[in-house]
Amino acid sequence: MVEKITFKLPADLLELTGLSSENLEEKSLLIWVLEIYAEGKITLSKAANLLNMKVDDFLSEFHKRHLRHIGGPESIKEAQKELDVVQNLINDK
Repeated sequence: MVEKITFKLPADLLELTGLSSENLEEKSLLIWVLEIYAEGKITLSKAANLLNMKVDDFLSEFHKRHLRHIGGPESIKEAQKELDVVQNLINDK
C-alpha cells in the first residue's frame, strides 16, 4: 500500500535545486531509503526493492555518496547475497 503525504517546502527550493516536483519526490525517496539502509533498519534487498532498483545499482548509489552501513545482514543467505554483489562489482571494474 502506498500512502501519499504532503508537506510544505520553501517556494524557491525547486528552483535552487533544479528539480521538478516529480524529481523531488523520487530524490527524496532515494535519500530516505539510503539513510534507513545505512542505519541498518532495512536489508539491502528491501532497500533496492523499495526503489525498484537492482541491488548492484542501489549499492552503487549508496557508495557514490560515501555512506556507511551500520547494520548487518539478517541471515547467512543475506550475507552471501551481499558478498556476491560486491564481488561482482569488484570484478566488473
